[in-house]
Amino acid sequence: MLSAWLERLNLKKKPAGYYAGVHWLPQQIKVAVVQYLDGQWQPPAYYNLAMEGPAQQSQAFRQLAALLPAHCDCTLIIPPERYMVLQIDKPPVPPEELIMALPWTIKDLVALPDDDLVVDYLDLPLQNQLQSAKVNVVVSSKSWLKELAALFQHYKLTLTGIQPEEWLARNLLPKKHYAVMVVCHQPGQDLGVQIIQNGSLYFSRRLRGFNRLDQFNQEELEQGVFDNLLLELQRSIDFFEGQLKQAPVREIGLWLSGPHQQHILQLFIQNGFTQVFNVTADALQLNVSDDDFQVYGQALAGAIEPVMAAAEALNEVTP
Repeated sequence: MLSAWLERLNLKKKPAGYYAGVHWLPQQIKVAVVQYLDGQWQPPAYYNLAMEGPAQQSQAFRQLAALLPAHCDCTLIIPPERYMVLQIDKPPVPPEELIMALPWTIKDLVALPDDDLVVDYLDLPLQNQLQSAKVNVVVSSKSWLKELAALFQHYKLTLTGIQPEEWLARNLLPKKHYAVMVVCHQPGQDLGVQIIQNGSLYFSRRLRGFNRLDQFNQEELEQGVFDNLLLELQRSIDFFEGQLKQAPVREIGLWLSGPHQQHILQLFIQNGFTQVFNVTADALQLNVSDDDFQVYGQALAGAIEPVMAAAEALNEVTP
């Protein structure tokens, strides 16, 4: 995301062998560092840097600079409260003009001032032939991102990409020719729902009312919370299959914080959803414990983004 904008800030450099996912959160920065050596991922290192206010943000980046290996490529992961994802009709302009046309298209849909918009987009891989072409657009604050980019630059950290949380789950799944729904939750956030096929994001939305999902006990889950969750997920599936005219969702992956992920998986099975699994880093052959993945999964998915994006680009140009 936002690679052209980073190039204009002269922050992009040639990729190195070390990669860091820097997951910015309001009170902390979670970091995962991996090395890609001889075609294989080496065991990750993790850091959690406290950041209770703007005054500590610079200190956290100073600590980060001291911890990261030299020439480490960083991907900044931003949380949902710092961006907005919109699905809109694709402006009828040439491809090279699309990124310039998007701010004018979405300016009335967001609360940010026109001169503070920074946008990027993903084409929907398949389009409903009965409807106009659509794109997924992510919008964030240019001034806020410039403030963070300045910290990377000040501490001589190489920032190679910026990613919203909900665009990262695709990095952790093996490519499948059928649709997989991924249900994601981080403490205090709305529930994220993505549908991924062949490594591409086809559908994304946020479900309100589930920001305390990690705090519910098993009894509360069984007495209405899970039923409400299942209803909302079924609505997303119906929209994907019915309105977007896509093939059925065949699997559901769970990427949930809190102690009850396995219990929620069993509730899916009890309700007839037998093809349900826990999202892990196993597909990448990364040596990551379940506990580390639950805490640093977003940072890890961001860390591997440059290599995954480069591999995808190579596949697109290879006959």
